[in-house]
Amino acid sequence: MKKVVQILNIAVFLGFLIVLAVVSLAIPEEDYSETENRYLAEMPDISISDWFSGDYSEDLTSWLDDHFAMRTNWISLHTSLELLQGRNEVNGVYITSDRLLELTDEIDYSVVDNSLEAITYLSELSDTPVYVMLVPTAAEIYSDEVSYTFKKVSQRELINYAYNYLSENSSAETIDVYSTLYSAREEYIYYRTDHHWTSTGAYLAYISAADTMGYTASTLDKFDVKYASHSFYGSLHSKVLYDGIEADIIEFYLSNSRTVSKVSTDDDGNTVYSSVFDESYLSGKDKYLCYLGSNTAFTQVVSNSTGGKLLVIKDSYANCFIPFLAENYSEIDIIDLRYLTTLGTYISDLSDYDSILILYNAQNFAEDTNLPKLKLLKN
Repeated sequence: MKKVVQILNIAVFLGFLIVLAVVSLAIPEEDYSETENRYLAEMPDISISDWFSGDYSEDLTSWLDDHFAMRTNWISLHTSLELLQGRNEVNGVYITSDRLLELTDEIDYSVVDNSLEAITYLSELSDTPVYVMLVPTAAEIYSDEVSYTFKKVSQRELINYAYNYLSENSSAETIDVYSTLYSAREEYIYYRTDHHWTSTGAYLAYISAADTMGYTASTLDKFDVKYASHSFYGSLHSKVLYDGIEADIIEFYLSNSRTVSKVSTDDDGNTVYSSVFDESYLSGKDKYLCYLGSNTAFTQVVSNSTGGKLLVIKDSYANCFIPFLAENYSEIDIIDLRYLTTLGTYISDLSDYDSILILYNAQNFAEDTNLPKLKLLKN
């Protein structure tokens, strides 16, 4: 009887796998996962070279992982089972009682040094002052909430290393926002389910940057705060699909003393002025795109401020920060090096700018390999 039961269990399990495989093949294949906010793997084309190199089997495995039936349910179940077993880290995300934290990978300082050399090159290329702001992520500010069993990579040490290098080797000025953010860690300065900081965190950094960059920060009474969404589940939630964390709030700090616009060109070549807050993205998964819209190589923001012209070289952390700078600069040109191959397309003369700001979150700065593109700039 025991052997019969074992055989039945095996038969049921195999039958379940067969049914799951058939259903997975039968359902229409999707290109994009709205829940996970990413494109799914495509069915690989087979070739002799890929077959023998192992690339085909790897690509096929990725395709199978991305397209089996009820995939999101399995991801959510996997997260729940990990938590039941006392394991708080799932897919690179650490789950606490009230937030999700993206664990920082080991830092490759050769990558960091290449970026710092590029910033040094930029700072010596013209007389335009260069400012650098490296922003710690929530994983650094709330590192005490991560179990001691996980090796913690210190973003603070990284920031100190970078700032010391720039102080000794370049004319670039550095902006400390670590102290400001850590002292405000009880406030809503980082999203609970996403890797970005909130507009509140960005506003505190805007105040911190004022003395170094030489502007007078606008006080809170110069803004009307609009709570545009109460249902934001961000990039970290997409990795674990864990619903035990409260949804995030999207805030717009709307200037009541400046007219701030994003500049673009329509299909007919006409200049179009639109809001820096694009509410159309609030109906989708990646609501953070409501700040300046989708990531592009070049974006321009203008305002009726009497300030000068600013160049911002950035990652997506800058997107909710830039509307505050529009209080003090009449024109802001924004470069995202990830999407740019030829700098000369958008930057012809650095002397056209009154200031240059390089803004990255610390974790991304440690991993980004695009900053050396700055060495392509010429006098």
